[in-house]
Amino acid sequence: MKDIYNLTKVEQLGRVLSPSLSSHSQSMTQLDSAALNARNTLVVMFVALCILDTILIIIARDAWAIARIILIIVLMHFVVQGRKWAKWVLIGMLSLQIVALLALLIALSSELSAVLTIGSVSMIILTIAIIVYLIRNRALSRYLSHQQQRRI
Repeated sequence: MKDIYNLTKVEQLGRVLSPSLSSHSQSMTQLDSAALNARNTLVVMFVALCILDTILIIIARDAWAIARIILIIVLMHFVVQGRKWAKWVLIGMLSLQIVALLALLIALSSELSAVLTIGSVSMIILTIAIIVYLIRNRALSRYLSHQQQRRI
């Protein structure tokens, strides 16, 4: 009976002094769940982007673009680990990808097949969504901050 519910004496004292502590820990669990959901959403968006990009590379027979996909996957790995530099490098790369795709669509619109045109427009839209999600989503920011603090 020395340790009631395996709580330390400090935790027991904290619960006696502040009964709202248990509700606070429940809200922290909900925040962690929202942060994990944000991370999972980001990963799903990146997988969709990589699959779409791979399909377009196969159709266009552009073997050099595989290096770009590999670089984006490596950067995404570091972003999920909470590395700020990787997040901003990734945002820069994705922004350049949007500019390049738009330039390609404008310059070669009459020579591209309908599949490549629709795929490129889809990639532009998905890439913009990923950039906005990386910058604006608060739950994802909490997750990335947590990952960054965990490394320290």
